Amino acid sequence: MSVLTNSRRLRFLVALCILFVLWWVLLGVVEREATRAEQEGTRLMLNQIRSVLVVKGAEIRLKKGPDFRAWAGRNPFHWFESEPARYEGICQQGRPDHGQWCFRPLQAGDKVHKNDTAGGYGQVIFQPRQPIIIGERQGSRDTPLAWVVAVEFTDSNGNGRLDEADLQSGLKLQPVEMQRVNGHADF
Repeated sequence: MSVLTNSRRLRFLVALCILFVLWWVLLGVVEREATRAEQEGTRLMLNQIRSVLVVKGAEIRLKKGPDFRAWAGRNPFHWFESEPARYEGICQQGRPDHGQWCFRPLQAGDKVHKNDTAGGYGQVIFQPRQPIIIGERQGSRDTPLAWVVAVEFTDSNGNGRLDEADLQSGLKLQPVEMQRVNGHADF
């Protein structure tokens, strides 16, 4: 009787170990797929914003001429025909909820990089749910990603700044570091 009981216990233990290993593998696959989905969703939204910037740039060129500086730093979500699903509007308390986008207006005291081709209006912020890599930048639950609408131009004198002699070609989405105040991310 004890041999039969021990045999059943051994089979139960082996089955339990197999189920645990399968659960562990499944958990890893789900985590990888969640990260991949987050990256693809972020890339999709960035491509939608870039498309809106191309359309807005063409509209500006046709109506106002080839000077795009007045639109640099503006909120690109205002130019969408309908508000994107994961856009929360103006950032509340500095950042959006996880997996969401917002626009953070820069305050008068915020530092604006002088080599930026964007005006000092604000930043597009994305707060990832999962650790993701977009381009060469890494974002996570604790590290949001930021972009600004900037003027795309040909730098004729090579100084990295938009000058009067430079030819402006449109608007672009430029990755930036999170705005920092007193050495800390401003949120």
